[in-house]
This record gives sequence, structure tokens and C-alpha cells, in this order.
Amino acid sequence: MNSLPLTPINFSAILGSSIHDVKNSLGVISELIQQLKQTNTANKHIMQLEFEASRMNNSLIQLLTLYKIEAENFTLNIDEYPVSELFNDIKAQQSSLFQLSDVDLKVECNEDLLCYCDFNLICNSINSILNNAQRYSHKQIILSAGQQGAYVYFRIEDDGAGFPEHFMRTDKVDFKTGNTGLGLYFASIIASLHSNGNKSGYITTTNDSRLGGANFSLFLP
Repeated sequence: MNSLPLTPINFSAILGSSIHDVKNSLGVISELIQQLKQTNTANKHIMQLEFEASRMNNSLIQLLTLYKIEAENFTLNIDEYPVSELFNDIKAQQSSLFQLSDVDLKVECNEDLLCYCDFNLICNSINSILNNAQRYSHKQIILSAGQQGAYVYFRIEDDGAGFPEHFMRTDKVDFKTGNTGLGLYFASIIASLHSNGNKSGYITTTNDSRLGGANFSLFLP
């Protein structure tokens, strides 16, 4: 199990990485708009447009949140929520993406499970990891939650090739690489801001998924 230690926020590096991601999505949107003008396959393209717009929005939310944290102008909005409520929101946001692919999303969650968290930021974190899981998986992803000791965990498992080796062996996210890991970095920061007594949230990355691929877990105290 590899727990990603926190490193100081380098906002300029994050900004450059995020601009690159947003630029790529804008390029896809521009191309799809041109295709919409020439074809009759509007429904599929509209779903793709919806996904890309959502992806850009999530990236900008992460960017703004990290900026506020660095500027010491940020507070979490913590409350108690049923985990099933978070999962319903996540599934709604992911519906267009999974309709576009042949990947099946299986959800496992006890209806009575509760957690204390910032609803929007945890949903954003999980959505970001799910987007990447869908990109690299083959046919199936499992989104699950449960209780482990003093923590509630959220887990994403896929049947892809697993996390790249540099995500498994380094102690920080490298924004200079093509595969930025912004979603992992953001999730680690947001998890760590959730605390209860002497316990703080954290994330782990392994390649021991039940489906044979990547296994991402986010733990909240």
C-alpha cells in the first residue's frame, strides 16, 4: 500500500498543468461542434460535449480551491451525509461519460453508512479519479465505500493496466510529466484537510484491484 505524502503546494506548476488539460478539452469541444454541424449523430456528440465541459469545470474548481488554500483563504464546509447521497450525485455527474463507453460502473455501498465531509469537494475528487479510471479501464469499474476502523473509505477499482510506476514509487506528484496526476494530488490535499482529533484523511494507490487493475482509496476520519 502506497500512501502519498503531502508536499508544499506549487501553484505555478499546478496552473500550467491545469491549463494544458483545459486546453485539450477545449480542442475536443471545438472539433465536436464542427462535427455537429455536418452530421446527424448529435446525441452522442452532445454527451461528449457535456462530459468535456464537466471535466473542465472540475479542473477549474480544483485550481481555485488550491489557490485559496495557498492564499490561506479557504475553509471546509463539513457536515454529516449518507454516503449513498454522495454516490447518487457522483453517478448523475458520470452518466454521460459511461453512456459513451462500454465500461460498466458497479456501485457498492451500505445505505446506512454516514461520513463527515465537504460534500462538493469529496464528490469533485472522486469524479476526477473516476474520469481517469474510465479512460484506462477495459470493461468494468467498482465504486465502493465502507468503514475501516476509525475511517470511512471511498474506493475506485478498475480492470485496466494499473497506476503508472512513477505514481507508485515517488513521494510526490510530478506536474512536469505528461500524466500530471492532478486528480490524485487534489484528492490527497482535500483528504488531509479532513480531521478528527489526531486523525487526518489520506489517500492510497495500489495495483491490487479486485478487477486486476488500479485501486484508489480515499480515507476520511
